[in-house]
Amino acid sequence: MSPKKKIVSGIIILLVALILLLTSVLSIMASAKEKTASPKQLRIGYSEVMEYGSFAQVVLCLAREFAEEGSISQDFVKKYEDVNFEEKFTAGDTQKLWNDICDANIEGAAYQFTREAFFNMSDMDESEYPQMVSRDDIDLILAMGTAPAVYLSENKTTDNFMAIYLADPVASGIVKSPTERYTDNSFAIVDTNPCLRQLDAGYRFLHFKKLGVVFEDNEEGRLRAVIPDVEKKAAELGFEPIYEHVKEPVDAEDEERYYEDLKAAWRRLIDRGMDCLYITVAPIDYETALEDLLADAILPCKIKTLAQDDFLPLPYGALFGVTVTNAEEISAHIFTQLERHLKEGVPFGELDMECESTPRIGVNFTTAKKIGFDIGFEELQMADEIFRND
Repeated sequence: MSPKKKIVSGIIILLVALILLLTSVLSIMASAKEKTASPKQLRIGYSEVMEYGSFAQVVLCLAREFAEEGSISQDFVKKYEDVNFEEKFTAGDTQKLWNDICDANIEGAAYQFTREAFFNMSDMDESEYPQMVSRDDIDLILAMGTAPAVYLSENKTTDNFMAIYLADPVASGIVKSPTERYTDNSFAIVDTNPCLRQLDAGYRFLHFKKLGVVFEDNEEGRLRAVIPDVEKKAAELGFEPIYEHVKEPVDAEDEERYYEDLKAAWRRLIDRGMDCLYITVAPIDYETALEDLLADAILPCKIKTLAQDDFLPLPYGALFGVTVTNAEEISAHIFTQLERHLKEGVPFGELDMECESTPRIGVNFTTAKKIGFDIGFEELQMADEIFRND
């Protein structure tokens, strides 16, 4: 072949390669655009950082909304009529709930739940995480907790995703602000000051001077323990925050080491003058472990406790809690936004992300007696729920 023919042949091969590349890029862009536009039917998947009662309760409340809309059978509603996962939750409940929802799908309805698109990151190897990204069998994935939302965002999934139960979705890099996104396929439930409200109520009820906080020494641990909020309220109200760090368990076999390290960290905080412990959202099995953890030094030393995790730790010995979330309010907001997207044609990237939950106050009367904390009549009137574990 002559040099001239070789050049022409090379140019043709290059053009073909460019055309194939352009076709592939356009196909990906079209797929992403199709998913952020308003579809006629929405196929939904689910991803969670770990099993958690509040996550399951939001899914259950959403399922009830979809049943009323007509996408899930009423038999499902009857089966789960008296269930509240925030009051009682056991391992495997979320997977069973998801399977039951999928079994209750009404064929051809507006919303469909995909059985195969269920992921619990704590049960997965890191090599399995890509299974959550850009799936052909879903249009939307519900991402519960910071880790799945960050992973979907960083790995540029083409599926729409709704990030729920993030301590700080803006600081986590999921969205720019309560009204701005980085990508049109992202959405995060944004409550601009839930933990600030919680810390404010906790301070006015417990009157602490040194608030102890334990968290894993990395950015995610700092965000989940809402350290920026703690420091903001400390400057405003005049209490002193003091910190200790503990590495979280890598698996179930590592929990015993974690609990011993946690006890030691709490003792160090007591030695440093802590008069109130902020029990942050962490991998503590409240039902099986919290009473033992508190009995080690917190209760004997009459240390007050403020729970970050709504009311979940209160039946097991935490003294005081203020809810920062409300499953019914969150699910109602999500459902309203999905209806706007699916049935009114509102682009996914324009849905309203702001959802402020109504706070409720809870107190454990048994713990109050154990540590000699006098709950006055005025404080009792403030409480929405009283817990006992004696």
